[in-house]
Amino acid sequence: MVSMPSSSASRLFSFTLFANGRWKLLLAGCAGLSLHQVSEALVPATIGAAVDNAIEPNDAGALLGWLGALAVVFVVLALSWRFGTLATERSFNYGSHDLRQLVVKRTLHPRGMAARRAPGEIVAIASSDADRVAGLSWLISGGLAAAAGVITSAVTLLLISVPLGLAVLLATPVMLLVMHRLTKPLENRSDVEQSTAARAGALATDFITGSRPLKGLGAEDAAIARYRAESRASLTSALKAIRAKSAYTGASTALSAAFLAGIAFFAAWFALQGSITVGQLVAVVGVAQFVQGPMTGLGFVSVELARKRASAARIAVLLEEPEAVPAPEAAERSTTAIGSVSPANPPGGPAPLLELLPSATHTAFPPFTASAGEIVGVVLPDSTQARQLVDTLGFRTPSPRGLVSIDGHDAADLDPHHARSRVFADNHDGVLFSGSIRDNVAIVDAELTERAMAAAAVEDFVSQLPEGTETVLTGHGQSLSGGQRQRLVLGRSLHQQQPVLVLHDPTTAVDTATEAVIADGLRNFPDKALVLVTTSPTLLAICDRVVVGGAGGAPETGTHRELLAKSAGYREVVGS
Repeated sequence: MVSMPSSSASRLFSFTLFANGRWKLLLAGCAGLSLHQVSEALVPATIGAAVDNAIEPNDAGALLGWLGALAVVFVVLALSWRFGTLATERSFNYGSHDLRQLVVKRTLHPRGMAARRAPGEIVAIASSDADRVAGLSWLISGGLAAAAGVITSAVTLLLISVPLGLAVLLATPVMLLVMHRLTKPLENRSDVEQSTAARAGALATDFITGSRPLKGLGAEDAAIARYRAESRASLTSALKAIRAKSAYTGASTALSAAFLAGIAFFAAWFALQGSITVGQLVAVVGVAQFVQGPMTGLGFVSVELARKRASAARIAVLLEEPEAVPAPEAAERSTTAIGSVSPANPPGGPAPLLELLPSATHTAFPPFTASAGEIVGVVLPDSTQARQLVDTLGFRTPSPRGLVSIDGHDAADLDPHHARSRVFADNHDGVLFSGSIRDNVAIVDAELTERAMAAAAVEDFVSQLPEGTETVLTGHGQSLSGGQRQRLVLGRSLHQQQPVLVLHDPTTAVDTATEAVIADGLRNFPDKALVLVTTSPTLLAICDRVVVGGAGGAPETGTHRELLAKSAGYREVVGS
């Protein structure tokens, strides 16, 4: 398992490059690509030496020797490139994989994240940003290789002509400084381009996922207008970045060409003066032409580093996101240790599987208990409060001390893993995944599967699909109707192994007849405690007891029939 590093951008860079022994791959990549650049720089020098020592004196034996030397240089050039590229690519892929693991680990942490992030945004961070940061291995390997090529070229020219060599050594930092100045607009525009593209991608993912609710609300036009604006902003930023990059490329190419022309001119002048030989002239022109590439590559280092810093900062912000459910202090944990007596765990009797206790801070939540074999209905007139209750019972939001008890223990003291192993509370709008219906419902236990599928009234439409339970769902099940998707989500919920199942309005998208079938099927789970957070009279009618909450009045308790008879407020809420 990948360990979580401190999340500053610099530490993320160190983690990407050196963790899990990746420094060996990085070192091998740098060595291989540097040797490749040195070999490339030696090619024109070797050709020039062959001209002076074999062709000009017309020495066939020497020519064969120099051709052999040139062949060795090309073999080293090819093998070192292959070796360096393979090592650097492996370093990049392993680094990108580990960064994605960090993002996924933080996103799926049992205690959650305080700030809600759109799925599309997390996907963008875990993919493009992770790849960009991991590309630091290529940047370092390529940068060191370019530096090795420039140094080799300068040394070669120094051996041929001190003025030419000094010209390269002095011109290189000047050109790099000029190129760095030219990259400033590109750095800024690249960062804006990346940010706007991430926002547009996140928005597209979210709209595709929620396309059916958007249509139901009649909000398609607003969604399209919003995405069009984000997409246009992304396009504008991309075009600005492309223009800046084109301007930079043109300027750097012009500088490199001027540098090459200057070196070639002075080399030709020295050759006419007899200061250098014809072979040396060939070598000088070849080396000067080669060195353009490494110098341009060095100029891009600052641009790419700035883009990678921006991506690393986005990853760091996500990794440092505070937990939605903070860990309790040690002193607090000690006050209600596992196995201690709590208000829900009186001496002489077993504690309920789940208990919601009265709370001064959550007065809208009605207190109740749920034991194995019971079906408890919870009615909250405010849908927002209903969602808050389900999120609290599902431990997606912090459980205040003294509010929720599980097996007689305060939920605030329990590890979320343990709490969720006892209570399952899915969102009302549960998501289906790509894959078969069988995979979505997680069919493992045959006896439980039969009960879950029957209770969710799934068989009547699954049997009509081309492949039955093996039918593959795409696009989060968009090919199914809303009621069919809701029944599959309910079947998955009923298939969970936890002894307490909290179901939030599980039948809002089905017809009355199907709802009655589902209500009857929910009676077949005597081994579980079912908590139905709903206002459906059909579901409330099967509950052993119903508790009614909401601000402005004392909680009411009774059966569905009793509450209908004595509570006008209840009759108004459930619509019967």
